[in-house]
Amino acid sequence: MKLGLISDVHGNSFAFRAVLEVLEGQVEQILFLGDLAGYYPFVNECAEMCKRCVSVRGNHDEVLLQCLASGSGPTEEYTRRYGSALARSLPNLSENARDIIRSWPEKRSHQIRNLSIGMYHRAPWDRLNGRVYPDFADWSRFDECEESVVLLGHTHYPFVKQLEGKLVINPGSVGQPRDRSGSACYGILDSETMTVNLQRVAYDPQELLRDARQHDPDLLYLTEVLTR
Repeated sequence: MKLGLISDVHGNSFAFRAVLEVLEGQVEQILFLGDLAGYYPFVNECAEMCKRCVSVRGNHDEVLLQCLASGSGPTEEYTRRYGSALARSLPNLSENARDIIRSWPEKRSHQIRNLSIGMYHRAPWDRLNGRVYPDFADWSRFDECEESVVLLGHTHYPFVKQLEGKLVINPGSVGQPRDRSGSACYGILDSETMTVNLQRVAYDPQELLRDARQHDPDLLYLTEVLTR
């Protein structure tokens, strides 16, 4: 069985659509590791495309839900760091998008035939602040995970790490890759052969660039990370 692995869409519906078009017909199921919202504003479109994914909640998704619960926007610190997209998404957020994001757990243990998969946005042992980069120093921490495959997101850096009796994968970011720009990153896991292919697909970011330049002209990172 082939599984599509995606994470960190961040409101980039253009990249998300390009990835899903490639995955269509190639995989039987898509696993999403969180952060549908944040950075870019096209959350409704992304939520609609994510309906059939098996998903967990990311930290930006959590901020969005907290804003909905409190009836307020994100903090000034959040907007200063990540831009205005999440705040601009809230007033027009569809009920469908709200229901989809609310339904996602913080973590998930997913069973595919005889394969157990742990799905986390951050690190399994620190779901608030944990980050696992490709050069992570203490891979023995994954001994705490019961599942034979552990999927992670959050860092926007893809990697595959084979441990003794365990496979750890970060498929990188669909919406805002940080290891290189110009293409969306995702993965395909073959559950029979236990092989992983990390792949890229190009898309047109011009609408994202126009939006960021219009609404967050001082936050140059939003455009630079897509074009550098």
